[in-house]
Amino acid sequence: MAGYVALVFNWWNLFVRLADPNHHREAITSRPLLLQAIGRQTRHAGRTTVTITSSHGEHHRARQALTRIAGFFSELRKTAEQLTALERWYRILSQALKRFLRGRKLVPPGQFQPAGAASYG
Repeated sequence: MAGYVALVFNWWNLFVRLADPNHHREAITSRPLLLQAIGRQTRHAGRTTVTITSSHGEHHRARQALTRIAGFFSELRKTAEQLTALERWYRILSQALKRFLRGRKLVPPGQFQPAGAASYG
């Protein structure tokens, strides 16, 4: 069970880092801020929209954070079809860990070729 708790904690940290890559946010304060909201999904003319209404006292901070995350995924969506799942994941991690990478982008490792397996052609 401790392993699952640690996994969820780490996923949450990455999610919150997408909102603000330069600051660490504690789960005890960021979860109520970002999770105390009601979401409604609507579809019209082939477009899906999610409307989030927050009742938190600092709802303007939640709006800014969620808008930054939505903006990042909107930009990623423009090229997502051209990328592999691994490349998309590396883009998400590069954004979340931007502060630690000092703006550099993570690059997926090249295809592994066992020793002695030369390609001819």
